[in-house]
Amino acid sequence: MNPRRHPRASMPAILVAAILCTAPGASAQEMHKLVDATGHVMFTDRPSETPELQPAPTPSATRLPKRIAGTSSPRAAAIVDAKEAARRLRQAQLVRDQGMEPLPGERAQHVKTGVVSERYLRRQEKLQLLVEQAQRRANETTRQQVVQR
Repeated sequence: MNPRRHPRASMPAILVAAILCTAPGASAQEMHKLVDATGHVMFTDRPSETPELQPAPTPSATRLPKRIAGTSSPRAAAIVDAKEAARRLRQAQLVRDQGMEPLPGERAQHVKTGVVSERYLRRQEKLQLLVEQAQRRANETTRQQVVQR
């Protein structure tokens, strides 16, 4: 076949090549959902500047440590559990310490001095609650480790 005689025969190949050339430029952007302290939802292409705060799980007082992959005994599992609880406590304390400075919009609007808003106080209460939960968990795992000795 002579391409000059049948131009429609080469059109699908040209069309496919054009589509493939434009496809890499049409990549999806990452979207982030932000919810502020008052419950307002915003969607943005930038991640939140503040870390997500997840409350620590509250374990029951009679719970025995679960078997952890690679451990051979309940005592070894209790040690790993205690180390993880201590790590989470340090992480919660670090997040609380980093969150001491008021964020934009957390200073009182009508006062020029360093008075903070209710929003800042609520955020500080949440950070303190996370540290207290992590502290209780660390204390509980330490007690379980002592009981097993």
